[in-house]
Amino acid sequence: MRVGILKEKGIVVDEENAFRYALERIAHGTPEDQKEFVEWFYSGNWIEEEEHG
Repeated sequence: MRVGILKEKGIVVDEENAFRYALERIAHGTPEDQKEFVEWFYSGNWIEEEEHG
């Protein structure tokens, strides 16, 4: 179970729903949160290249 603190205070998420809750939060998060998530997600097995138009 996850128990929120600070700005998440009062929110409790069980393990069964933890992944879904995290996805919902990032999908509706701030543009900065979403950018940080994308940078984290693609930080391992990916390289960034310029698009060719």
